[in-house]
Amino acid sequence: MSAVGDALKALKTAMLLEERISSQAKKVEQLALSVVEIDKRLAALEGRMEGFMAAASAFGGRARPVKVIEASRDQQDPPPRKG
Repeated sequence: MSAVGDALKALKTAMLLEERISSQAKKVEQLALSVVEIDKRLAALEGRMEGFMAAASAFGGRARPVKVIEASRDQQDPPPRKG
């Protein structure tokens, strides 16, 4: 009788594994859809940035974005004068 019990136990394990695999497959599909959505949004943002950069260079703007360090140096107020 132990052979039948072992067979049933193996069958149950196989069914549980199949259920886990199908659950993971659904999660992977959802992740794939999310990645496609993010890719589309990123492409749109890249297009906007390229447009802004082209417009800025067309009007004599800087050819590259200003780094935060450069901007903070340019915008610092001079030290107050004594006297």
